[in-house]
Amino acid sequence: MRKILAFVSMVLFGTLISSVAARAAESNPVHAGGSQAVTEQTGREKERDRGQTQTQDQTPEESEDATSDDKQRVPRHDISVLDEVPEACWQAVRSQRVYFAHGPVGKDLLIGLHAILDERPLIGWKIIAYGEAPTSTQAGASAAPPPFGTPAIVEGPTGADGDPMSKIDRFVAKLRSKEGQEINTAILLLSAEDFTRETNVESLHAHYVQAIRSLKSERNELRIVHSTIPLAVPDHGVAGRMKKMVGRGADHVNAQRGRFNDLLRAEFGREAIFDIAHAESERSDGKACSVHVGSVRWPALAPEHANDRGQLNDEGRFAVAREFAIALVRPCLEARMPREAEVTVVPSTGSSD
Repeated sequence: MRKILAFVSMVLFGTLISSVAARAAESNPVHAGGSQAVTEQTGREKERDRGQTQTQDQTPEESEDATSDDKQRVPRHDISVLDEVPEACWQAVRSQRVYFAHGPVGKDLLIGLHAILDERPLIGWKIIAYGEAPTSTQAGASAAPPPFGTPAIVEGPTGADGDPMSKIDRFVAKLRSKEGQEINTAILLLSAEDFTRETNVESLHAHYVQAIRSLKSERNELRIVHSTIPLAVPDHGVAGRMKKMVGRGADHVNAQRGRFNDLLRAEFGREAIFDIAHAESERSDGKACSVHVGSVRWPALAPEHANDRGQLNDEGRFAVAREFAIALVRPCLEARMPREAEVTVVPSTGSSD
């Protein structure tokens, strides 16, 4: 139990560091920890040595965004932290109807979650694709039950990438529908592709907050788990430098996502967050992969969590799936936390006895 609570505390501390960095002035840049390095190797060596420092074709600015790792990387497929979750908390989720609306990264997350469930079958979560609920036979005929008719994690698409406001509206409409009345917990995971350099982050955040607040005023018992936005691997090499020069590329888009994520954490509190961005940016040594945009560091997808196409690899899938599982059981964990005795602090008068 102590290990899982310590893990949750580590997550909350990491997101706090990101929030502080977002508000740093140019004259006082905040360094959020170690950042990435991407090698120029090919084949299996590129995947195996992905975390090593790129020393060629690199400017001083890029070298600031690269971390030299002399020690061997340790795979972060370790899910032993989940063994500290009490059975009662797994059961609490098993008894709920959970709706998970997602895009491409959500598919990778579900691959990781299925792998975790294979390794820890006692968790016992059932995952159903929306529209593909198991059938029941009645009088020789096969009839599909309502997708939220039984406790399970029901996952489905959010809509077309590039239009996040329509995704938000579609998500809320689903929860307001007749079938949505059965849902106990809901999570909307917007896609990285929903954010570009031109995205009006403040307007999108305001739209999300207004939609969720309105929904909650009608259904106060519904639990919404607010998800941060997935990240991209940092720019590197000649092409990366050119993109930075014109204000394009992954680094600037990561800054956009980081701004939205900080607004989300500040609005709803970190205890209500599924922080996929934190899980993606956490490196093998526990530090955060980050990039400079201007004089502010923003989180980025750690190279060891990505394949050659910049998509989550097995390591990244495990990382985000583990974070997802903890987000779902967090209310149960917090309810079981022992309350520490309150201590009254008497202000010092500066005098001695």
